[in-house]
Amino acid sequence: MMYFSRRLRQFRAANKGISAVEFALIAPLMILIYFACIELSFMMVLDRKVTSSAAALGDLVARASTIDDDDLADVFEATRMIFQPNPIAEARMRISSLYDDEGTIKVAWSDGYNMVAYSEDQVKVVPDDLVPAGGSVIYAEIEYDYESTLGYLFTTKKTLSDEFYLRPRRTDFVARVRD
Repeated sequence: MMYFSRRLRQFRAANKGISAVEFALIAPLMILIYFACIELSFMMVLDRKVTSSAAALGDLVARASTIDDDDLADVFEATRMIFQPNPIAEARMRISSLYDDEGTIKVAWSDGYNMVAYSEDQVKVVPDDLVPAGGSVIYAEIEYDYESTLGYLFTTKKTLSDEFYLRPRRTDFVARVRD
């Protein structure tokens, strides 16, 4: 009995290696938090690129008085360049001109890149007082499916998206010329 009691006191008094045990318990959690922070920063950078791309898409079209197929292809390509060096082939973009038809907001024209365009005269719901009476706005939308670059640890997909409304700069309506 005395031997057992003495060994128990020695065991309780021994503290060699306790730091190693604590580290072994905490290290996996700290590594997971570290990689989660890296993942979050990657996603935030891409979200900023989606936002700036949507703004650029709408702004480039809103600056024009007319836009044809070649101009629109250039605008989509310029918008895609904002995403570099990230893969953008899967991004979905849509640009539309919305107009006020006696209080009802409708689509004048719409084009998409990997995204279905709206049909002409389709009714759209927009925030109040956004489209001036008898006027128009350019509506730009971008969606991008984000996949983790650390796919082994984080395998979920998240769709990053943004939209912008801009008033035409040179005219009341940006005319769409189809070739």
